[in-house]
Amino acid sequence: MRAAIYILFLVLLCAGAGAQERVFIDFGSTNEDLASREYINNISSSYQAGYSNGVLLYNQQGISTGINLKVHDDWMNINPTGTTAPDFQLGISQRSSQDSFFGATGSFNGNTEPTGGFKLRQLDSSKYYSFSFFASRMNAADNRETTYTVSGSTNQNTSLNASNNTSQKVFIYNIQPNANGEITITATAGINNTNSSGFYYLNALEFQISNALISQFSTGTSLQLIYPITVATWEVGKTVPLLWKSEGIDTVTLEYSADGGNSFNLIATAPATDSSYNFTVPNQLSNNAIIKLSSSTQIIDSAPINVIPDDGTIYKIVILGSSTAAGSGPSNQYNAWAWKYTRFLEQLDTRYEVVNISQGGFVTYNILPTGTTIPTGVNKTIDVNKNITKAVSLGAHGVIINLPSNDAASSYPVADQVNNYSLITQIASQNHIQLWVTTPQPRNFGLNSNQAAIQNQMVTETYNSFGVNAVDFWTGIGNSTGNQILLPYNSGDGVHATNEAHQIFYERLLLKNIHSSIKNTVDGSLNLTQIEKPQISMYPNPTGSLLFIDTDANISNLKIYNQLGQLVLEKKSGYSMLNVEALESGFYTVHFQVENEIYYHRLLKK
Repeated sequence: MRAAIYILFLVLLCAGAGAQERVFIDFGSTNEDLASREYINNISSSYQAGYSNGVLLYNQQGISTGINLKVHDDWMNINPTGTTAPDFQLGISQRSSQDSFFGATGSFNGNTEPTGGFKLRQLDSSKYYSFSFFASRMNAADNRETTYTVSGSTNQNTSLNASNNTSQKVFIYNIQPNANGEITITATAGINNTNSSGFYYLNALEFQISNALISQFSTGTSLQLIYPITVATWEVGKTVPLLWKSEGIDTVTLEYSADGGNSFNLIATAPATDSSYNFTVPNQLSNNAIIKLSSSTQIIDSAPINVIPDDGTIYKIVILGSSTAAGSGPSNQYNAWAWKYTRFLEQLDTRYEVVNISQGGFVTYNILPTGTTIPTGVNKTIDVNKNITKAVSLGAHGVIINLPSNDAASSYPVADQVNNYSLITQIASQNHIQLWVTTPQPRNFGLNSNQAAIQNQMVTETYNSFGVNAVDFWTGIGNSTGNQILLPYNSGDGVHATNEAHQIFYERLLLKNIHSSIKNTVDGSLNLTQIEKPQISMYPNPTGSLLFIDTDANISNLKIYNQLGQLVLEKKSGYSMLNVEALESGFYTVHFQVENEIYYHRLLKK
């Protein structure tokens, strides 16, 4: 394989300022498809003032700056009609240029937002902060000039016409924070704005941090492959996204090799600002396929890729849960744990498929098996399109359940939650579906000690019920009692978790190695030798004490599991009669292993 070559040209344009830390921000849609993958800071759901405690920002190297961005002045909404073809010299990808925050000084749909703004907090008062603004609204026949005011220890303003803009940015230099360590940025319609609603916009912002006064921004020429960069498995005919980031580069060339880089075929030449290209895997099997990304000065080869036939094999994971699983809390769904996990699996192997059917506000009752009777006094209904029965119908091999805190907030007792989980587990077990359940996460319950106690006890019960299949979404996220989310992890409402918390959730989920367990199970079932189904009968059923087994098969092992999936009895010989008197009343699943196959029977203990 050709050795990867990565050349980075960084030209410092100001003497005496030293290296300038750079921070890129993409304002806009909650839609992950419009999130700037090469931009760490995607700001979307926090556009309303008061919603969030702010978003911690990262620099161009992915290192936390410690700077907090908080929207303090409402914007009207999000607009997705900026340019999809920004000039490459802007250093802005089309994902960042296409969507924006906007406001209106005049009436729009009966509302006005004369200004929109945010604060940068926790700044270093000894440093200088310089800003570049980009705004774009395509297919506009009028002037939509936006004026940006930056206020710290001093004030400056600048203006930019967003109408059909593809190539212009404006700059403000060398602002130091005020006495509180803050800089406020406010947008409004400029004096030349002729739009009847007074629309104003902000698509993208870059700010640079320096130790001394500067007169120009640091810029550079760079190209970096984002995906594929580690070993991956692709199926013939599947479409995969080739991802990169660039600065100061006009076009890139994409090529494909099936022989480890000895020969390449052209895929496409694309604008560098596209940042992605959807590639259909060719019908050339290989254990050493290579993607080459290049510009006029740089060449980057990917890690080896395994190209295999598409034989219809799928490793399917279904996510059930409430708002945390549905992506609430982070500045953009792109940063939510479920989306991070989905990207990881899909980029690892195209046979993985993640289906997220979670819904904000859900409790354990909402995902119970279809047909389960809801107790009197519980004002919840089963959602047949987002419950465990739906996961079964989708062909799930594994299910992840993430229900952070709504049960406790509704004061549903721990015993009720445990019972609901047992019914869900029973359905999963009957359908040979592996199940993982996250613990609750901390929530600000205020003075309601009963709800906080339920939440704390449910953490313990999750571990008791699911053992190694419990995922820790609790430790380190809240205070010592768990009834308060720690500030770095609190999105602002005391309920939902920030980007940083979702990164922790994602990493803890990876440690469970769920995807490997599911892959091994599916692969193992595909390799089983087909045998004639044996005759196995159990009687009496229901039983209070003795259970008799009648079979013509050579049973090598017998295991009995309770409704929570816990092994309660195992026998490797003497199957004809079992004494189950010690088992608690309820339903159980009996596993009979015959050669390489397992057969399942349901048992009711009286």
